[in-house]
This record gives sequence, C-alpha cells and structure tokens, in this order.
Amino acid sequence: MTLSSRSLPEIVTRSQPSLAETDGQSKNTHVFEKPRHRQLAARARAYGGRIGKRIGVMLTAAALLSVMLIPLHESANIGMYDYGTMKFDWTTDPSAWLKPADPAYSDYNVLLDGHAHTTLSDGRLTPEQLVEYAIAQGFNALVVTDHNTVAGGLQAERYARKKYAGRFVVIPGMEYSNCRVHMNLIDINATVAGSSNGGAYPSDDEIQRVIAHTHAQGGLAIINHIPWSTRILERLGHARLPGHPSVKALVDWGIDGFEVINQATFDMPTLQFMRAHNSSHLLFMTGSDVHAPGKAYAWTVLKAPVFTKEAIMNEIRAGRTSYLFDPTGNRAGELPTYSPRYLALAPLAGAAEYIASFYDRYSGQYSFHGTHCQRDIVDVHSRSIGYLVMYIITAAVLTELARVLCQQIRFCVVHWWIKRRSNSTVAEPAQPV
Repeated sequence: MTLSSRSLPEIVTRSQPSLAETDGQSKNTHVFEKPRHRQLAARARAYGGRIGKRIGVMLTAAALLSVMLIPLHESANIGMYDYGTMKFDWTTDPSAWLKPADPAYSDYNVLLDGHAHTTLSDGRLTPEQLVEYAIAQGFNALVVTDHNTVAGGLQAERYARKKYAGRFVVIPGMEYSNCRVHMNLIDINATVAGSSNGGAYPSDDEIQRVIAHTHAQGGLAIINHIPWSTRILERLGHARLPGHPSVKALVDWGIDGFEVINQATFDMPTLQFMRAHNSSHLLFMTGSDVHAPGKAYAWTVLKAPVFTKEAIMNEIRAGRTSYLFDPTGNRAGELPTYSPRYLALAPLAGAAEYIASFYDRYSGQYSFHGTHCQRDIVDVHSRSIGYLVMYIITAAVLTELARVLCQQIRFCVVHWWIKRRSNSTVAEPAQPV
C-alpha cells in the first residue's frame, strides 16, 4: 500500500507509538532527558540568538546607510530644479504700481538691476538666460557681477549686443568676494588683479588696492548688502563676514557707493549715514542679487540722454538715480520643473536628510576661496541616536514575537484540520463488499 492510498486515521494511528513502546522508551531515556527549566532556557537562548542577529543586521545596515548617505547630504548638489529649460516669455511693468522714491525721476527711461549672478560663478542661469530673465522682470539694463570674475558679464554683454542692440544694455562687472567684504566692481572689462588669488582674508591695504585698480579701469566700487554681511550667525557667534570694514573706513578708502537695497532688504542705517555726513559724492545702488529665478523687489531708475552703456554710467557716476521698491516683490514669475537627476536621487536625498537629523553642522559663510569664514561646528544628537537604537531593538523583538505567534497560529490551524479530517473519516460507515 502506498502512502497516498492510506486513510488519514491509519496514518495518524501508525505514527503514534503504542503504550508499551512509549513505556519502554521512557524507562530507557528518562534519565537522559533535560529538566524542564533547562529546555526552556535553551529555547530562550535560541530565541535570543535570533533576535540578536536581527538587531545586529539592522544596526549594521543603519551604519552602512549612514556612511553612504552622509557624504550625499554634505557635499552633493543634486539640483532640484532644471533651470536650463526655463523660458521667460512673460513681462513685468513695475511702473504700473510703483513710483520712484524721488519724484524728480518720474520721467526715467532706464530700469537697472545692479547685482546679478550667472552659472559662471554660483548662479543658476547662463549669461544668456540672465538677460532674458532681466527683460521679463522689467529691466532694460543689467550689471552682471559674478563672484571674482568678469567673464559672465562679458558673455552677457556680447549676447545683448547681438540680440537686443539699442533695447537692452549689459554692464560687465564682478563681485569681489571674500570673508571681509563683498564689493561690486562695475563697468570693468578685466577681472581685477588680486580678487581671485588674494585669499579669504584680504588686508585693509589689499582692499584699497582693489578699489584703486577698479578706478584705473574706469569702473566703480560699490559695497554690497551690509546687513547681510554683518549679521551675526546663530550658534557660530560671529558675523557672516568677520572683520567687515565700517562704513566710515570704506568711505575713507575711496569707495564710490553702497548697495542700499539688496533683494527685499532696505539698508536704512547706511542710507542715513550717507545723508548725515553730507556724502553727496556717494552713490546708492539697488540689486536683485539674483542667483536663481524669483521675485524682483527693486529697480534702480535714471534718465539717460541716449540709451547707451556710456550714457547710463555717466548718470550713475553723477549720482542722478532713484529707485522703485516693493518689499513684497513683483507678481510675475515662472516655476522651474524638477530635474530628472533630482527625481532619480530624491529617495536617497530624503534618506540622507533623515540621517542628517542626528547631527547639526554649522559651516559658516563660504569664502569663495575654497574655505569657509568660520570654523565648522558639529553637534551630534546622541539622545536621538540612542532612541533610534531602542527603536531598532524594539522592532527586532516585535518581529520575533510576531514570527512565533504566526507559527503557533499555523500549528493550531493544522492540528485542528487534522483532527477534523480524522473525526470525519472515522464517522464514515463501512461500504458493503
């Protein structure tokens, strides 16, 4: 008889030893059986070993994940948006809702952005895109001031002359950037010597030499965003640009003017200083400081006798300028689309953000010379890490308990099914031969 031809009661009956067999086996083996408490201890050690392995695997995986993702969080710029595909096919007319701060300039014909960046430094738009963006924001003149290089301004100027001759003017410049001062050098045609290799902490004499070299090229030196530069950074306890020269010192060094509006920040103290000291020779400028497309807040306005770069610069040098200012920003704009690279790396970036929640790193202001202006401070949240370990241990224990519970449920279901089948088979009447 094959196994498949046997009835279930016969299998169950044949699999159970007789009373005599069990009695004989118990007499021969009961002396070798472990006590009940030792069996339980052995079983507990087995369960503990399995839980320990699971905890070890989970902790190892968390450590390896941290090692891989922390560098992604710290250094990689995955680029959330794809700025290269943006088309600025809208226009802004700030004169529709703004009037010049000085009513004498109501008949202005130039709207100038005095501070902008391109991809040749840390901007997101190419020089060509920046020109198109400025036109959409209602400007018809633009000073391109990439950090420590005039290359972006020269490239934008060539593009504007070719495509918008007589309608849009680009004035090349650069932003002299380090840990002491950010200063726009405008209307120059060559990168000012010393700005790119003078180091993160130039001396007073070097700053004065940069101003003198700018004047030698026929350009102007404008100090940028003093409130931003002198703001104390939390946790670091220092100004963003340590050792920033005072307004009085900068005036004594021969500075030409100050950026009194940067983005939506109005530098009233500097403007009041200029007025209080009867500094009629000092110029004031406004700048969007655009790095990525966004709102425009201010437009420097002036009236040029002819629409040329030379005529515009003459009006600026003479101080015949005013400004439009809206702290809420303009109403026009376009949102960039997500970049394919970001969408591919977003899950990893999200995991990296979670890993980064276990510490805080304060790097300070970038010097634009390969370093930072303040020493890094790293605060590790040891309590959060401890809680994470506790969560992992709890998850491993609950997983093991769930596994044991599922095994017990399975055993009970199988036992019930076998017993039910056995009872139904015994209850069947014998078939006549």
